[in-house]
Amino acid sequence: MFETTRRLADLLTDLHETMNVELKNWLDLTSADHQAKLAKAIIAMANHGGGYIVIGFDEQPGLPAKAAPCRPASLAIYKSDRVNGITEKYLEPAIHCEVYHVRAPDGDDYPLIEVPGGHRSPIMAKRDGPNGGELKQRAIYIRRPGPKSEEPRTAQEMSTLFDRCFANRRDEVAEVVRSILSGSMPTMRGSDLALLTTGVARPRLNTWVGEGCDRQAAAVMDLPPDDARRFPRGYFLFAYELRGNLRKITITELLEVLQTRMPRHTGWPPWSAPTRPDIAPYVSEGSIECWFGRDNSSRDAAHSDFWRVSQEGLAFLMRGYQEDGYDVERMGFTPGKVIDISVPVWRVGEALLHAQSLASILGDEHTEIVFRANYTGLSGRSLASLSRDRLLVEGQHISRQASIVLDTTVESVTVQERLPEIVHSLGSVPKHLVDPTRECMIR
Repeated sequence: MFETTRRLADLLTDLHETMNVELKNWLDLTSADHQAKLAKAIIAMANHGGGYIVIGFDEQPGLPAKAAPCRPASLAIYKSDRVNGITEKYLEPAIHCEVYHVRAPDGDDYPLIEVPGGHRSPIMAKRDGPNGGELKQRAIYIRRPGPKSEEPRTAQEMSTLFDRCFANRRDEVAEVVRSILSGSMPTMRGSDLALLTTGVARPRLNTWVGEGCDRQAAAVMDLPPDDARRFPRGYFLFAYELRGNLRKITITELLEVLQTRMPRHTGWPPWSAPTRPDIAPYVSEGSIECWFGRDNSSRDAAHSDFWRVSQEGLAFLMRGYQEDGYDVERMGFTPGKVIDISVPVWRVGEALLHAQSLASILGDEHTEIVFRANYTGLSGRSLASLSRDRLLVEGQHISRQASIVLDTTVESVTVQERLPEIVHSLGSVPKHLVDPTRECMIR
């Protein structure tokens, strides 16, 4: 619970409504009208594939959300049992949601409802809302661009929903296979062997990574040597290249895609595109670029991302370690000396899903993803469990090498279905060659 709440708190640092995040003013969950309104939002988010509903905020177009007025004296009513009573009353089939009280930068806690995805059939309204309200019996709601929670308006939107449900059924079968094999890689047919290859150097990706490192170095050039935005204790870097028949989009269209159509699986997702003017993405050298350190606030390394995305399907992200953040010492760990056992797995999975999502927008079923993960500042770090849910002691399982670079190539359509296998295979590669002339150096 602590680890989840800590991750979700990142979502509130630059909160705005997206396809995966819906904002609601303060709702009275004892009111039938408000219950129906929440039920509609949960149905739409569940059919979209899951996401978050945050209560207590008003959306501000082009700006981060602001706290809504009339805050209740207590948040006791915002509990999982209460919300799941509403889903039981209004949803068919009913689903289970988790409710968290998450601390925002203003120091107050806000209710955050985590809506699960992965449903094998569409979720619909079991009954009408009260007084002829907006919730209609047997209606199906989805997340539509805007973003809005509405009924599908086109055949394509209905087709997308049903395709997602069918894909979830395939995922269920794949999970059974993984269980039978007790964690081993599934046996692949001959036609599948090309779906996953590791350890292949990619010159175009090397150049893109080098350019991204140069741009980040220029951004931090004037900062003091020990400034957290320079990642003095190390960083991780994700980059990918989409290969195939990509459709052409304008730089403006690319920015809209990054801000409104990309998945948000945790509170601080990779390639997060904020709307605050002082840290919002901007156009630089023909690409969309973003640096969270531009606001000159006392950011820690884990929230000082620098990223770039191009219209040619290339993406670059550099971020400091969450294990070096503000709260690590308070938790009893030493910044710069540990690597959490689960956070890197989360981050790699998020990055691969981001690549798959962009590939689904720019490419087709034959699009390939060439993916790279680069970790620096590893020497002397030991495995740890920041959430304290595993018996790992700081100072054991110590890394003896300073950095590692991992590459893989996958077909984009296989990422969601085979994410555990892809991440496992990527993590099993011990070393990889990089072009030494383009090696990243934090200046």
